[in-house]
Amino acid sequence: MQIETEDPHETINNYKARIDERISRFFDRKEAETKDELSRRVIRMIRDYTEGGGKRLRPIFLILGYRLFSDENDAIFDASISIELAQSYLLIHDDVIDDSDLRRGRPSMHIRLWRSFFPASEKGKKLGEGLAIVAGDLAESYAHESLITSGFDPELLLMADMELTKTIEMTGYGQFLDVISGTMDDFKEGDLIRLHLWKTAKYTLEGPLAMGALLSGKHDQIMDLRLFGRTLGIAFQLKDDILGLFGDENTTGKSIYSDVNEGKRTLLMIKAMEYSDRKDAEFIDRILRRGNVTPEEFNRIRSIVMNSGSYDYSVKLMDNLVAKSKEYLGRIRGNNNVKTYLEWLSGYLISRDY
Repeated sequence: MQIETEDPHETINNYKARIDERISRFFDRKEAETKDELSRRVIRMIRDYTEGGGKRLRPIFLILGYRLFSDENDAIFDASISIELAQSYLLIHDDVIDDSDLRRGRPSMHIRLWRSFFPASEKGKKLGEGLAIVAGDLAESYAHESLITSGFDPELLLMADMELTKTIEMTGYGQFLDVISGTMDDFKEGDLIRLHLWKTAKYTLEGPLAMGALLSGKHDQIMDLRLFGRTLGIAFQLKDDILGLFGDENTTGKSIYSDVNEGKRTLLMIKAMEYSDRKDAEFIDRILRRGNVTPEEFNRIRSIVMNSGSYDYSVKLMDNLVAKSKEYLGRIRGNNNVKTYLEWLSGYLISRDY
């Protein structure tokens, strides 16, 4: 498959199909490894969760980080699923923390486990959450296993697996900051950018791109690649926050009320409170602390965000970050066709509606 000869959307679809094939093959092997029916049942649930949706952007970025410096091969597709399995781990835990019942338009893992194992128990949901934590831990172990068994030189695998480990570590720090941010009276724009850098940019772009470059064995350009990933990753999360308030839940797969109900102090909220009069700022703060937003309250928040200039500020910052990321990309001495594709993909991420 040659990036330079395909429609960019077709490349995404082709890569996604090959990644999905590797995920299926990995879980086939995991199910065959055990004769214990309970273990197989858990493996199948993690499999269904991982296979059931997702854009596969993270493994695609891992492959592109590799393709910048090396020709395509089968092993990189085997390695790429590691970051998708790591995402399953992170999302399963994230939904427990946020008490989110939906993921990608389907029940979250703890809801599935509750309904599957404890449908008649008064403590079923709590027990389901406990099992979801264990399922997430299993998914993380699968992430490392899929990478280590992908067939690359052991020295390259060690570097890539350390990158995966550090990526998960940094995401954990970001998760801590995310949880406590709703209780912080002085949570400002700088704190939010740090949160997006740790929780989103690291495991969505920087980590996967760096893992691919490390596996190529030709990674003298890795700092500029990291900067590209960090900058675009922050912009990616700003777009997610915009969709969280203004998107179509039938397209995004999650409730439009969820970010507000979880008390998330997105840039839209921070700037709306900063730019608005005291009455509107206190209203937003009160709703974020309380949750359970009504449709009328939600519409008022959206109006404040638009009328205060907060929405325009967020979009401008997002666009500036994308422009900066392209500067970093331009400094990389790698495959020009892959660089052109990464530049197209940057615009695709920011213009998406899901």
